[in-house]
Amino acid sequence: MSPTQIGMLILGGILVMAVTAYIIQSIETQRRERRMKLLALKDQIRRADHLLGSLPAFYVTPDIRAVLIKYMELRWQQVLELDSNPIYKKELDKLTEQASTPFEPGQYPSGSLTYCSDRDTARRSRALLRELAQFLTDLQKQQLFSQQTLNAMIKHIKLSYSRLTIELELMDAQTTEELSGPQVALHTYRSAMARLQGFNSAYQIDAQIFALSRKIESCEKVAEELRQQTEEELRQRDEEAREQEQRERYR
Repeated sequence: MSPTQIGMLILGGILVMAVTAYIIQSIETQRRERRMKLLALKDQIRRADHLLGSLPAFYVTPDIRAVLIKYMELRWQQVLELDSNPIYKKELDKLTEQASTPFEPGQYPSGSLTYCSDRDTARRSRALLRELAQFLTDLQKQQLFSQQTLNAMIKHIKLSYSRLTIELELMDAQTTEELSGPQVALHTYRSAMARLQGFNSAYQIDAQIFALSRKIESCEKVAEELRQQTEEELRQRDEEAREQEQRERYR
């Protein structure tokens, strides 16, 4: 075999190795890209699932629930296009079943000034609503759902956020009432009432307003009793002062 033939064989071998390395690298790059896409899709699913599972039902509407479930269904379908793992198919089937389950809204606790039982719950719910609003804003940019529907949801979330802020103020007023008396907390209760009455179309707002109106009536009664007691004490002191003055005069 001539040196030329040997050289051609060597070059051919090098070319085959280069092509093989390129193919292997391309396959590895595709695998890496597919893995990154899967991770991104799963992260998006976790975000929506966290919101759906953590938000109190009282602040979730049927439309919000439907959008979150539909979003996760779309993402699981994309996952299955990348990886036909049966586990992913089961997750999609579970979502489909969940979507067919009737929506059960939360009920306002009878006689309570607030829906949330404590400040931590109210703060956590408010943070979740803020996260949900950002999630829906991101969906608007992706144009996956009706802009009108998403706008209505964001408006509902803003109202719910404001309502939770008022709940925190009511909890402060309850603490003030315990420490300093109903008459001191009365102003905060009245202020909250004026703001809550602006939520006339909010979910179960009548139950909260009724409970607050009873609380205000109770505080006003105590405040009036204290006012009358103070006036009576002042009147008695005035009488005693006048009597003392008369006694001093006729000595």
